[in-house]
Amino acid sequence: MKINENIEGDQFPSLENLFQDLEHPNPNINKQASLDMVKFWPKEALSHLLANLDSKDVALRRKSVKALSEFGFDIVLDLCEKYLSSKEITIRISCLKVLVKIAAKNSQCVFPDEVMNLIELALLDESPEMILVLITLLRQLGRQGVPILLRMAKDVNVLRASASITALGEMNNPSVEVCLKEILESGSIDEIVHNSAADALKNYRSLRSFE
Repeated sequence: MKINENIEGDQFPSLENLFQDLEHPNPNINKQASLDMVKFWPKEALSHLLANLDSKDVALRRKSVKALSEFGFDIVLDLCEKYLSSKEITIRISCLKVLVKIAAKNSQCVFPDEVMNLIELALLDESPEMILVLITLLRQLGRQGVPILLRMAKDVNVLRASASITALGEMNNPSVEVCLKEILESGSIDEIVHNSAADALKNYRSLRSFE
């Protein structure tokens, strides 16, 4: 039985009206529309929002990403399926952005192997936007993301290495300090990466001093 079937009469908002509200310029109206989609039309709205990740309308795509994040941890496998079923980088990045928001709202949840396998696959893409959204996701995953970030911190790709190092400097894990010291002691290291490691180590130690 659908959730909306439990509502008598016409007291629940129509899906059409909710999607109109999603495109409204007022973010508060967007937010309420997203919450009502989850409450009254979860299955139908999810399908429509996932389809919007392919929209040429950047504003609608961004609003759909935010709306999808309101569905929470339960849709992570749907996002993995959507990512894997498309070769379009825009769709793939949008899926990862939704995962970032879900991870931020569900910090205590352990994400399934499907998400970690998807991340490993996404690492094969060296486009700057993909690298940055992946690192943001790994940062939000916390302990689950640390092993991959530690590996990426020593990558030959300067952007990937320096961004991963910066993320590690904000994380509370004993492996971080060891990794950053190893990078700083390396004789053949890019100057940007070296500076990132020095700043990250300083930040890491600063954060630990408040504990």
